[in-house]
Amino acid sequence: MAMNEGVGIVELKKMDLELPEGGLKLETGGILKKIEVAYEECGAPLRDDNAIFICHALTGDSHVAGIRPGEDKPSGWWELMIGPGRAIDTNYFHVICANVLGGCSGTTGPSSINPETNKPYGSSFPQYSFSDSVDIYRLLLKQLGVKKLAALIGGSFGGMQVMDWITRCPDEMEKACLIATSASLNTQALAFDVVGRASITDDPAWKGGDYYLEGDGKGPKIGLASARQLAHITYLSCDLLQEKFRRELQKNFVEAPKEERAKRDAEFKTYFQIESYLDYQAMKFVKRFDANSYLHITRSMDLFDAGDRYGSLDAACARVKAKCLVVSYENDVLFTVRQSKEITESLLKNKKDVTYCHLEAGTGHDSFLTDIDDLSGLIGGFLKPRTPNVMNWQRRLYAGVTDMVKKGAKVIDIGCGDGSLLNVLREDKNVIGDGVEIDIDKFKETLADGHMSYWEDADEGLSVIPDKHYDVAICSDTLQEVKNPRGLLDEALRIAGEAIVSFPNFAAYRIRLTLGLMGRLPVSKALPFQWYDTPNIHCITLKDFKALCEADGIEIKEIKAISRHFFGKILLALGFKNLGASQIVARIRRKAK
Repeated sequence: MAMNEGVGIVELKKMDLELPEGGLKLETGGILKKIEVAYEECGAPLRDDNAIFICHALTGDSHVAGIRPGEDKPSGWWELMIGPGRAIDTNYFHVICANVLGGCSGTTGPSSINPETNKPYGSSFPQYSFSDSVDIYRLLLKQLGVKKLAALIGGSFGGMQVMDWITRCPDEMEKACLIATSASLNTQALAFDVVGRASITDDPAWKGGDYYLEGDGKGPKIGLASARQLAHITYLSCDLLQEKFRRELQKNFVEAPKEERAKRDAEFKTYFQIESYLDYQAMKFVKRFDANSYLHITRSMDLFDAGDRYGSLDAACARVKAKCLVVSYENDVLFTVRQSKEITESLLKNKKDVTYCHLEAGTGHDSFLTDIDDLSGLIGGFLKPRTPNVMNWQRRLYAGVTDMVKKGAKVIDIGCGDGSLLNVLREDKNVIGDGVEIDIDKFKETLADGHMSYWEDADEGLSVIPDKHYDVAICSDTLQEVKNPRGLLDEALRIAGEAIVSFPNFAAYRIRLTLGLMGRLPVSKALPFQWYDTPNIHCITLKDFKALCEADGIEIKEIKAISRHFFGKILLALGFKNLGASQIVARIRRKAK
């Protein structure tokens, strides 16, 4: 199959799990005597090191990629993420996705036949915990012969399953991706679920969960539709809804017969486009989903808290062994940025390998399903990092910084760009190096080179990183580009024992001459920008830097004044560092109190 053509035909499979005698005892006390799991798999032949399991979202299913038999085009819910040459590369990985316990897409749930009665479970389907549903996946993988996962991936509800899995069973995966998710639902998300479930259980057609026995196929469709409408509002950002619908009326508003308009008026309906959109989404949903499944799945999610079992989130994260990628989205009201950072902070407190990235797609929670270009770059680089070639010119470029770094040090590069300095340090100094970067394209490059990274604005602080987490913090050509240089130095010396700072010296003779003789700001190899598009918003000199350090209680342990020009080198030899140096590299630390 050619690159990027997708995975082709994928068939739904079903497997009866091998259960203990008497059935599987659930955490809540109930017992399931028979469990059938529906799943799909695609990609390269299964090996010991290439299995990836994907946990689907709340109302998703196992059809993550490919063409179903009888269809003429791909219909997987993450189609562009999975396939030959894609982020989850099926030329190498074997991908498995299964329907969740309690669902309605093939895995045992309330609408399944109870073997003891030969009727749908309905109200007799036992309550189960979030961990029970994860354990069903684990039993499936065991029967498929998967000994250890190369990666475990999930978004939203699926990401919470990943969180449960990596904390309870830390030896079962090498890597984990937690996307638009949290360790537990916040109160607002709980509130949406509470109201959604009430819409179903208050519908007279619910009949206590035994509506299957009526045989009329109706069930609590009105309640389920209302629950879906409420939930769907939370999947999209306010900005996206406003942009997409505004207060526009439906196109058929003017042509609507008087009788229809009178009926809508009596039911307090309107002709706004947003109302029509929500009605459409609700009707589409009730055709494919079961109300009882919605009740069970949302309740199990609401009751889950990754920290409960171990006393705190920090204690839970102490158990994690997998390398983790945590991704949050702008304007996600269900799983907020703060919740993703809480996971990241807990992992870092426990000295775990974690990358955190915030994506500014801005379309809300559903972005991880609908706006995946940047996410694909992150996941692809995280799953299969490349081996970059370190060039000699890069070694020369960063020599002033790398000479000050001890071999084997734990380093963070603040404003790491594409990670090329970290590559040099890893190859030449055996350094464990992480990066901080806010440019998403550069961030993806750093991650693809195999470095753990944090998407953070240095001007807003590096709150996810604990105190003294690193031996050395590097600020290479970053100080002059931030709004708050003092704040950057303060953060660098909070998270590391010492810092190495490099910056262009604006007091160098070449800059003075260009400005003095030509009356224009210089453009050179050291400062390759015109004044109107330069990232340098502060003009720092060696003397200014020394004065700042003295004022802020910072000790300069070592300074290198660098010039690549003959006359500049002469000035340096004569002791005129501020005049001769085009580049300054300084190693600093806090003065002892």
